[in-house]
Amino acid sequence: MRPLLVRLAILTLGMGVTEIGLTEAFGRGSPGAWALVLAVGFPLIIVGTMGLIGPLLAGRHKGDQ
Repeated sequence: MRPLLVRLAILTLGMGVTEIGLTEAFGRGSPGAWALVLAVGFPLIIVGTMGLIGPLLAGRHKGDQ
């Protein structure tokens, strides 16, 4: 259960950073906000998503033979 919560927290953090960065980037055209989105937000979303979807696509559990 703990790994699931950690992955969900990473995904949530990435989405929050991306939302804050995109608001500033589109509203003010800030290059720093674009850097925040591209360097921090999107990678966190990708890592969080892979952590949640990866085990589902693997199709095997540790106890399966």
